[in-house]
Amino acid sequence: MFLKIVKNDFIRNKISTISVLLFITMAVILATSAVNNVTTLIQSMAKLEERAVPADIAQMHTGEFDQAEIDRFTLQYRDHIAMQETMILQNVDGSNIHFSQNQTLAGTIQDISFVVQNRKFDFILNLDNEKLDVKEGFVAVPIYFMEQHDLKIGDTITVKSGGYEKEFVISDYARDFEMNSSLTSSKRFVINHNDFHEMFVIGPGEMEYLIEFKLNKNGDADTVQTAYIEAGLPANGPSIRGKMFLLFNAMSDIAVAMVIILISILLLIIAFLCIRLTFLASIDEDLREIGVMKAMGISKEDIKKVYLNKYRAISLIAGIIGYLLSLATVNLLNGNIKLYISSDLSGSLNYLLSLIAPLLVYFIIVMYCKRVLKRIDKISAVEALRRDSIEHGKNGKHHFPLIKNKFFSINIYMGLVDVWKRFKLYRLLFVIFIVCTFIVILPVNIFNTMTSPEFSTYMGIGKQDMRIDLRRTDRITEDFIKLQQELENDNDIEKFATYVTSSYPVKNEEGSWNYMNIEIGDFSAFPLNYLEGRGPEREGEISLSFANAAKDGLNKQVGDEVTVRVGGREQSLTVTGIYQDITNGGKTAKANANLGVNEKAVLWYIVSMDMVDGVNIPAKMDYYQNAYSTAQVNDIKEYTQQTLGNIINQMGTVVIGGIAIAIIIAVLITALFLRMLLSKDISQIAIMRSVGLTLKQINHQYMAGTMMVLVVGIILGVVIANLLGEFLVSMAMSSMGAAKIEFVHIVWQTWLLCPLALITTVGWTIFMSCKVAVKDDLSVVLRS
Repeated sequence: MFLKIVKNDFIRNKISTISVLLFITMAVILATSAVNNVTTLIQSMAKLEERAVPADIAQMHTGEFDQAEIDRFTLQYRDHIAMQETMILQNVDGSNIHFSQNQTLAGTIQDISFVVQNRKFDFILNLDNEKLDVKEGFVAVPIYFMEQHDLKIGDTITVKSGGYEKEFVISDYARDFEMNSSLTSSKRFVINHNDFHEMFVIGPGEMEYLIEFKLNKNGDADTVQTAYIEAGLPANGPSIRGKMFLLFNAMSDIAVAMVIILISILLLIIAFLCIRLTFLASIDEDLREIGVMKAMGISKEDIKKVYLNKYRAISLIAGIIGYLLSLATVNLLNGNIKLYISSDLSGSLNYLLSLIAPLLVYFIIVMYCKRVLKRIDKISAVEALRRDSIEHGKNGKHHFPLIKNKFFSINIYMGLVDVWKRFKLYRLLFVIFIVCTFIVILPVNIFNTMTSPEFSTYMGIGKQDMRIDLRRTDRITEDFIKLQQELENDNDIEKFATYVTSSYPVKNEEGSWNYMNIEIGDFSAFPLNYLEGRGPEREGEISLSFANAAKDGLNKQVGDEVTVRVGGREQSLTVTGIYQDITNGGKTAKANANLGVNEKAVLWYIVSMDMVDGVNIPAKMDYYQNAYSTAQVNDIKEYTQQTLGNIINQMGTVVIGGIAIAIIIAVLITALFLRMLLSKDISQIAIMRSVGLTLKQINHQYMAGTMMVLVVGIILGVVIANLLGEFLVSMAMSSMGAAKIEFVHIVWQTWLLCPLALITTVGWTIFMSCKVAVKDDLSVVLRS
């Protein structure tokens, strides 16, 4: 009997049943994909970490050092330290690495190093997550450069520097747990021991050292790092904790997963509204049948089961179909994981855990259906037989005389009046249009913000036309002085400012010392947007990044003091401002130039500049890149793209998916709503037709009302996406160093293109739904 009821109901309401089935299926697909994505990310990161055995503390160092001192320190803190390894990195400028048809890696913001595989831990892996074993004459290329320059296995790269020239064949792609992400500023090419020795002897690049510690299970990283600094051991470079490597690797996939989860939650909310509309339409259509069943003595629970069983079946079928389709859809979301973290995503656990999503959707829908069906309890047999439909709330007395209408045609005016009088009914559709607009606009705003030059302010960089980075080389100081002299005489440069970043010992909240990267220079030339306060303008002033000022950092506020050790003596600096920075683990600082450069721990020099109006910026960039081959010359947009390219690409996919999902939802819900509305108004429509109104005039009434709801919903949706979206994104980014994101709005996209796409598709749906629904035979309707 149950199957017969479901079958007959499906035959009678094919369109609405298929629409609800498709909608619930789509909700299940997204929810399942989100769960699968997060589960796969967690599993893959655990497997990669297990195979790569990354360091818990990694200290970069440039300059001479004594390995024996490191060994004695390791023995002294054996209770905390399980293993120690020092990796030698031969830094090679990108302009000295040639590939394809005389192309080079010049212009990359990444520091390029050639290394050999470690012996104890911090292993660099291939795409099968196996330790790389590179043969002589071959090289393993980081995945980052494989993607950036479409390098393929079997291609060759040539290293040319001074008297050294060597051609390497690409044998593998290097999956590097510590330096995979574009957010880390270094990349490691893996070569054979013999090739490395040959390169070391001839010396095409500067030596740098990665001093790494793997801690025991109960080892304390703070204790080891503090002791390391107080012992005066080599620390001419940044220091990174193991948890930061984990964050860098997962950041892009976490960002995508968070957006998908948000969309999934919105879809569940819309699912409730969708089912509500469908139930109301079905109950209105079957009102007399419900009255007959109640008059016959059938219990209200049995009557509700007739409707509930149908949606149980639909939810079950949608859950199965959605789960199966998600197995294909999830590949679109897991592409980045498959490339950067693990090529083998065949584990069964993520598929088992993904079953949580369809099961949860099923139970939520069933529980909501039971709540909506409580309306049947309020229907008496007598009233059901006398009335045509359920009264949805009490209608107040609204008077809208036609004589006062001076702006619209009669049909449009009547449609708008209908919305006002029955807004409680229309508000469901209104909320859906707001949510659909939110789903479209939020990813678009995130994407536009991340690709805008203004995003540099969240990377601790002022807005500028061009940026020149000088990294550690033998002639870095000489090049820096020469570059400043040339810029002063370049009439195409409107203004420029120089900045030097060094590593300084800074006293933390516990009174011990940590190393921190501090940039000194004139920060009034290219100012940042500060969350609080201002930049350092005078001697004795410093500004901190949001992550550095937070409780798990230095725990400072504007006006507090920070103790920095410079030249062997301590200086107290006043915190004048707090800014946002997602680079270098989010923990950076900026101080007035009077602080003085820590010459022994200089990390890099940066020159920021603005051009005179009309200057060809790309041509100027080419000139300085050729004049200073070891420099990295970029405009700020290219710098952002190289740093966040992976996240930007994935967010682009989310934008396309969000637009497609929102349009499908809006079309389905609009069709369902109009079906319910026109079914409810069948008698009223018949009366209008009997007094002489044409189908076209009736169409215009319903189209005018629904289009007004759509337009107002879109406007509010855009506003909410701009305001609430900034709040949600800021919450998500606060852990990464950016606590207050302000969207960059491209007006023609957010206020014209995206709304126009929704208006066009939904408008067509409104037109077609109204056109079909009012063509029933008038005599049949009046007789019923």
